[in-house]
Amino acid sequence: MFRKKNHMAVWSLCLSVVLLWGLAGCSFSQKDQMEPGSAVQTDTGSADPTTEAIQPEPEPEPELPASQQENDQHAAVMDDPDAPAYAKAYPGMYSDAVREPNVLHEEKVCYLTFDDGPSSTNTPGILDVLKQENVKATFFVVTSQINEETQPILQRIVDEGHTLCIHANQHEYGRLYASTEAYLADFAEAYDKIYALTGYRVQGFRFPGGSNGQVNSSGCYREIVAEMTRRGFEYYDWNAYDHDAEGGNYSVEQMVQLAVHEVSISSRNDTIMLLHDTYGKEKTVQALPSIIRQLKAAGIQLLPIDNTTRPVHFYVNESTPPEYVEPEPEPEPDTQDETEETAEGSAAE
Repeated sequence: MFRKKNHMAVWSLCLSVVLLWGLAGCSFSQKDQMEPGSAVQTDTGSADPTTEAIQPEPEPEPELPASQQENDQHAAVMDDPDAPAYAKAYPGMYSDAVREPNVLHEEKVCYLTFDDGPSSTNTPGILDVLKQENVKATFFVVTSQINEETQPILQRIVDEGHTLCIHANQHEYGRLYASTEAYLADFAEAYDKIYALTGYRVQGFRFPGGSNGQVNSSGCYREIVAEMTRRGFEYYDWNAYDHDAEGGNYSVEQMVQLAVHEVSISSRNDTIMLLHDTYGKEKTVQALPSIIRQLKAAGIQLLPIDNTTRPVHFYVNESTPPEYVEPEPEPEPDTQDETEETAEGSAAE
């Protein structure tokens, strides 16, 4: 009996141990499920951070072309009911070139300017010469010439400290000077191209053919000049020339002599020389070192055009400041009459 009771007691003890172990296991398992660091979570309301959707960042709005960007100078014309429609176009196409005081140099200076580039054949050679001679110049570019081959050349002009100006986008007289609207549209296209490629805001320009060329006979010359100068852009003609683009087939030596001579005889101390760097102007590249060295030897400083440059204007109108006008040469004194008068005076005494 005692054994039976002992046997039953042992079984009861064993059963109790099993039950206690089972309860402990359940409690441990439940605790595991509630631990925040456990692999399995019973809280289905919280999201696994590794499975959250990544929201794409909003794409930045594309930058407006330079001619369309906001500009404080444009506000006044927008409030003017009498302003023509073309004046209200291109709100970002403004400059400060004509608002700066121009410098009247006491000694002769010369601004070397190159038209119709950039070209892959001649502009690099011209830039090499300018770098070698430590001279800064001005380039009036035709932006339809810019392509994959010439774009780095345009950037080089800016990087090496030269002045970049607009000649045209399309160098086509009939299309360019068809109307004021046509001229502004072409200019805006060139302005936007240069800014998009280099971040450079152009200040000056040169009329293809010069201001006494086809723009003057187009019937909208005064209107174009008035609108461009209202926007602050300055135009630059020239009063010295190396004669590299008139079909005269001059030799390199003749081009050098003509260029230096025209600077030396100019009635103005500030001369703006016309040269070309487009295709077919290899002689200009060859003549440039001698032109620079002879001008330097004559004590003439070589400068790039900037906002202080006194421009050359071929045609003068009532709005042109007097200091821009090319003065008439003074007549040479008649030395024979002076000699006769002196002799007469001496005889009378």
